[in-house]
Amino acid sequence: MPLLSLIYQKIVRLTRQVCQLPQVAAIAVRRRRQRQVWAEAEAERLDRIRNPSKYLGK
Repeated sequence: MPLLSLIYQKIVRLTRQVCQLPQVAAIAVRRRRQRQVWAEAEAERLDRIRNPSKYLGK
């Protein structure tokens, strides 16, 4: 009986993970986009620090 209970728990856990897969993928895509936006902003910030003459009129 404990073996059947263990198998049932594993099946339930696997089913939950499969159901959450689209949500996890969406979160990963959102984080990747956020990192890309942050990296672009950081690159511009560093460029402004390194080359202030390019940004005098802005």
